[in-house]
Amino acid sequence: MASSFPPVVSMRRGPCRWTVLPDWAERLLDDEGLRWAQWRAEGAAHQVKDRAGRAVWRVRLGDRTVFIKHDRRPGLFRAIARRVRGGAALREWRAGLEALRRGLPAAQPVAHGQRSAAGLVWEDYGVIEAVPDALGLDEFVRRVLGPLPPRQQSVLQRRLLTALARLVAQIHEAGVHHGDFHAGNMLVRLDEDGRPRIHLIDLAGARFSAPLPWRASRRDLVVLLGEWFDRTTIAQRWRFWRIYRAARPNLAVPEREDVVRQLDVFARRHSRGIDWGRDRRSLRTNRDFIRLRDRRGTLHAARDLPEALRRRLLDAPGRLLRHPEAEPVKISRSTVLVRATMRVHGQSVRVACKRCRSRTAWKAFCGLFRRSRAVRGWYWGHALLARRIATARPLAACEPTRPRWPRESYLVTEWIDDADNAHLWGWRIADLPPSQRLRRAARAATELGRLLGRMHDRRVSHRDLKAANLLVQEQGDGVRAYLVDLDGVRIHRWLGRRRRAADLARLAASLAAHPWVTPAICWRFLRAYSAEFPRGVIDLKALWRAVARRAARLARRKRRQGKDVL
Repeated sequence: MASSFPPVVSMRRGPCRWTVLPDWAERLLDDEGLRWAQWRAEGAAHQVKDRAGRAVWRVRLGDRTVFIKHDRRPGLFRAIARRVRGGAALREWRAGLEALRRGLPAAQPVAHGQRSAAGLVWEDYGVIEAVPDALGLDEFVRRVLGPLPPRQQSVLQRRLLTALARLVAQIHEAGVHHGDFHAGNMLVRLDEDGRPRIHLIDLAGARFSAPLPWRASRRDLVVLLGEWFDRTTIAQRWRFWRIYRAARPNLAVPEREDVVRQLDVFARRHSRGIDWGRDRRSLRTNRDFIRLRDRRGTLHAARDLPEALRRRLLDAPGRLLRHPEAEPVKISRSTVLVRATMRVHGQSVRVACKRCRSRTAWKAFCGLFRRSRAVRGWYWGHALLARRIATARPLAACEPTRPRWPRESYLVTEWIDDADNAHLWGWRIADLPPSQRLRRAARAATELGRLLGRMHDRRVSHRDLKAANLLVQEQGDGVRAYLVDLDGVRIHRWLGRRRRAADLARLAASLAAHPWVTPAICWRFLRAYSAEFPRGVIDLKALWRAVARRAARLARRKRRQGKDVL
């Protein structure tokens, strides 16, 4: 049910003019403005975000909590823009009240303040009441839904999907163009019956109109489904659409099958765009990563690494290689790889430490004009993890600046325990009875097919995709596969059939060292591989023939050169 705007009072406190709900005036304001001195003395104010020109605080006021957003971006242009179109806090105040008036479950705005001078707005404050016991939708899925037992997880997942579909339909039927429609701008809490309740936040960019037509509705659905595309199944997306469609019976849309296929194609494309936009985050300082640079060198590190450990890595990145307990894994002209142990937050963590050098003088010269191998491995590792392609998580990458030739760089990644590369794993099971060997090989083929299918579907190639660069980890009756040694990884705007076939041919040639790998196992691999693509993209028989031709050609070339095909 739509309701009217609540009554508000307007007053001047300190340098700002405030518009506030009556029952909040005394809680928030004194003669100087916001009660910062009192809140700091009581330890009630906690800064959540502090960016250039914008800060957010979380303040506890007895049994209630508010978020205070302060837009302090300087400059005459910003002041004029706030005067003409209103600051972000003013727009969020108005949009929040309008959303509540239209009956939507939005966070309650309680106050808005502006500091004006010479007819221009120089600062903007917004105060919004927090939704109690609520988490962002993505955080709720990770922290609440993820740890549940499978049966409870299935029930809550179904309820969450139903609640989300109905809310999106309600938003569109109410005529709300959100402007930033993603999971981070939805808060989820569980009511007393264990059912999820979802609330909207961050409405500064929202616009309001009559019920949204299909084209505008589709735009929001693509953004939302694209963000969750990799974490939902086809059945879940179908269920979401059926609930959404039932909640909007008057919406004029094309035929049902065309709509779902169209949403899937657009969501997949949008998901790839999200990945492209986020790839460079690992090279900057943000909430997940940190970049340190001084006279000693440059360090890229995961945010959860302790600061003291980051400093030690920057001081002496090769210390892990020389540790008495370090176990050598690979020693070559260009690479030294050891398995070591680091203390992280009081716990021992097994890591792989890799020192990279250029193999030839020409490559060393070219390395002066591009990122080092370790930083490229750091970048590709986090790019793959963002696409949910299993690989060892990079923890740190260091480029020392001290003069050395050839140039050195260091990469530290998590160590994957109880895993062998596909060659060693294949030789290990070769002596098992045929029934056991084929059963385990079939499970591994399915998992490897899913891994590489997902890699190619996300337009990632690996020019050295051989069995030695794939890890197989058995977990009870299950198998997990990982992609390692990322020097050959590339992410493309478009990945064609020839490139996909070339990658698979390199793997097929290396598996020729295992004569017990049957055509049935290879076919199982290709079926799992093709299932990661949209229906109709992969022609299995044509792919089989193309891979076989390329693998045979590669094997002949290796034999002419007198090299083993591994």
